[in-house]
Amino acid sequence: MKFFAALPLFAILASCSSSETEGNSASGVTQPPKAAVFGGAYTDVEIEVDYQGGAEPYTGAAGTKVSDLWSVTRTNLGRIFPDKNVSVPSDLTQMQKIDVSGELFTSDALLGIAKKHRDKAPTASKATYYVVFVNGYFQDENGKNDAVLGVSLGTTGVLAMFKPVIASSGLPAFPSVERFVEQSTLVHEIGHAVGLVDNGVSMVANHKDATHGAHCTNTKCVMYWENEGVSATREFAKQLLLTGNVVLFKEDCLADVDAVAYTRGPGLAG
Repeated sequence: MKFFAALPLFAILASCSSSETEGNSASGVTQPPKAAVFGGAYTDVEIEVDYQGGAEPYTGAAGTKVSDLWSVTRTNLGRIFPDKNVSVPSDLTQMQKIDVSGELFTSDALLGIAKKHRDKAPTASKATYYVVFVNGYFQDENGKNDAVLGVSLGTTGVLAMFKPVIASSGLPAFPSVERFVEQSTLVHEIGHAVGLVDNGVSMVANHKDATHGAHCTNTKCVMYWENEGVSATREFAKQLLLTGNVVLFKEDCLADVDAVAYTRGPGLAG
């Protein structure tokens, strides 16, 4: 994972990213404002997933506690959008293999992929997010960055996952941990895409890590900044693997999304 702030074009802060692009139609669609998605006008939230050959997302069971790996993302979206119909694919038959070449991907290249291949644009009642898994690495202004697990591209609703980096997180002593690293990374990037932390969704109490941008100060929350590099995300994912507790957002982030929702009261249990 890596975070990009809205500084002079894509300033890198860590190893996940959220890049505030100028305007949100660069991927071919106009994305609704982040906080607006929590309102009553939106009844549906859908995740669209494409993948480059060799970058197939992990699917199926993982460990002994999770029978559907993508239930991790589904459960977390369901928690932050409990009054909406949430649609998240579970297997490759519900995802699309796309023709993508190369192994280094800039933000502009990723937006170009979305513009060409994104099929599900947002509507007046449905928010959609486009996730593409690529068989390569993020390229920033310094060149190849092989520490980036995933990126969220600002207000565009476009997210990218870098499969070789994710696959490198495996541990023989913890089979399936790389599968949970992938899901943890995706949940983190979705968190950026929907406006966490103080990145479109206002905070109830201050829990923003001022040093590391739109990240949470709670070390146990998926939005904590260190839960984004390979080593730290692996440790975070190990706890998910061992406990089966798949709600990865913690109290402060949950309070923020509960408070911003216009059609339900705050304080839902996490």
